Parts: sequence; C-alpha cells; structure tokens
Amino acid sequence: MNDIDSFLTSAGRVIYTFPVRAFPGLVANIYVIGDGDSKVLIDCGSGMDKSNQDLLDGLEALSEKYGQPFHLSDMDAVFITHGHIDHFGGLPFVRQYSDAPIAVHSLDRRVLSHYEERVLVASRLLDTFLQRAGVPSESRQNLMSMYLFAKGVYRSTEVDFLLGEGKLRPDGIGIHHVPGHCPGQVCLLIDDVLITADHVLSFTTPHQAPESITNNMGLGHFLASLDKIAALDGVSLALGGHEDPMPDFKGRIEEIKQVHEDRLAQVLEICKEPKTTAEVSQELFGQVSSYHILLALEEAGAHVEYLYQHGELVATNLEQIENEPAPVIQYRRC
Repeated sequence: MNDIDSFLTSAGRVIYTFPVRAFPGLVANIYVIGDGDSKVLIDCGSGMDKSNQDLLDGLEALSEKYGQPFHLSDMDAVFITHGHIDHFGGLPFVRQYSDAPIAVHSLDRRVLSHYEERVLVASRLLDTFLQRAGVPSESRQNLMSMYLFAKGVYRSTEVDFLLGEGKLRPDGIGIHHVPGHCPGQVCLLIDDVLITADHVLSFTTPHQAPESITNNMGLGHFLASLDKIAALDGVSLALGGHEDPMPDFKGRIEEIKQVHEDRLAQVLEICKEPKTTAEVSQELFGQVSSYHILLALEEAGAHVEYLYQHGELVATNLEQIENEPAPVIQYRRC
C-alpha cells in the first residue's frame, strides 16, 4: 500500500498522499500538506490494525522518497475532514506517537470527543428510521448489528481547535464547510488545489442519509454544498478522500448532481402508488447484501425525505400515523 504521490500547488507548497486500507474493500487517501516549515496531516484512517500499519508505512515511504522526516511525531497539526470513522478512527493510534493539535469542524466535534454518546444517540435515531421505513424487526436487528460493527475500535479523543469557515492562519489553508454527506464535512483549499474529502469523489457518488437521522445531513444540504464549492475560482485540481485526483472537479460535480436528479425522478415514478421507504429502496437498488442493504435504505430515505420536504410526496396512511407510536409511513406522489 505504498502507492505514494505528491502535487505541487501554485504557491510552491507540496501535498503528499498515500492510501490506507480503512476497511476490507475500502481504501482511504491520506494527505500531508508541507510548506517547508510545517506539516499538516489530513485524516488518519479507520484505526483498524491494517489501516494503522498502512499509515506508518506510508509516512515511512514518504520519508524515504523525499528525504525528509514524515513520522507522526513530525506532524504540526492533524485536520479531520469529517466525522466518519474511516477518516478519524486512527486518532487514538496517532496519539500514541504525537501530541500535535487535532482540528475538526464544530458540527463533528462531539463525534471525536464524545464518541460513545454520539454512537448511542445516532443508533437510536437510525433504528427509528428503519422502523418507519418498513424494515421488519429481525432484519432491523441485523442491520443495527452491522452498523455497530467496529464502533468499539475508537475511543473518544479531545479536539484542540475548530475548522471554521474562512482562511486558517498562519497556515493560509482555506476552510469551506460543505454539510450533507456529513454535518461537519469541510473542503480544504491549499492555493489552487482543493482537498474535497468525501464531498466530491472521482467515481463514486457520495453516500447520502436522511437528516432525520443526523442534523445537517440530507440531500438538500448536500446539493447546496455542491453549488457552493462549484463557485470557487482558480481550482486546478481536486483530491478526494477516496479514489483518483480530479482535474475537472466542476464537471464531476455536474455528474453527481445529475445522478441525484435522475434518482429523484425515479422515486417519483415509483411512488405513483403508495410505497414505504423500504419498498422504494428495493425498487431503486434491487437485491443488495450485507452492509449495502443499510446504505441503500439510507440513500433511498434521503431522496424520499427531500421530495417530502419539497412537497412532491405526501404521506397516505394517516390512520396508522395517527394511532401508532412508530408507524411505517407510506408515500405517494402528489
């Protein structure tokens, strides 16, 4: 996993990168921003054993290739782009080697610093979503078990400062808050190079989940954030949290938006007759297995929620909604 690379910004700063195996089948990109005087580590993998080893090996490979120290103890700060565990889960491991200050956006701060509370609250809201989506009890229990898998790997780690909107001094890194995929998702602008994390990816359309599970997520926030980041001028290259570099990141944004426009139209067509979110998911994505079942349900739920918020769908089973404490909701196109 020592496939290392580097990119030179218009101001002469270097962005180094290498991959880590965050989870089986999921590779995440690690970045180090270097300007000669300081080094900033961007994300740190999942905290799983292979991910941690790849982190050490990747930094060692950078040291060997570029002839300067790139150990964890050499980092001057650690920036977390957003509160998903494949990007921040390695923080307790990093803390064994480095006391560099850790930064994240305020909306994801509790995920890092009070993780146990966040997991408990989020899991309750997710279970409620699955119940109202029409997922049977046994299937719901299986999905929740998968959701909680590996959650015990991470332990709460203090955040030292926050990544707010604007330019961070003295590093001169532009911070752009782009909620949707995650509440505290940020893109980092280093001169003419934009680190998009999971907001824009070269191949995958970033996963969406309903705002009913977590505030400041949801398709509406995501689409608004795509427009916000597309308005940036002078970006020559975008680097994602997974997959390949994007020389035409604005073109990639248009492709992602089109995927969601097409999916919203599909949901409206599906809901010519009353459908639960689980039924919508089944028709959108067909037969999927394992964790992809949960991802499909969340993705369908985000699109159903968006259409309901915008008056395109209406709940039809009003008697159940009135009389049951956690009713399965059926939606029909207006």
